[in-house]
Amino acid sequence: MEIGKSYDVVFSTGRYEIEYENSVKCIKKTPKSFRVERLNGTTRLIGQDSIMELKEVSKL
Repeated sequence: MEIGKSYDVVFSTGRYEIEYENSVKCIKKTPKSFRVERLNGTTRLIGQDSIMELKEVSKL
């Protein structure tokens, strides 16, 4: 992930749980995680090792 770009992310949050975040923008990168911002302004921390699929979204 690169700071300032938007992504669709699929990641695991537990042993059997998978979550999806659509059109989130990366706002901070640390050695083990990413801080992303949703469209409604809330943020979420996603661990780098938990990401299963990552797709960059183009802004139209």
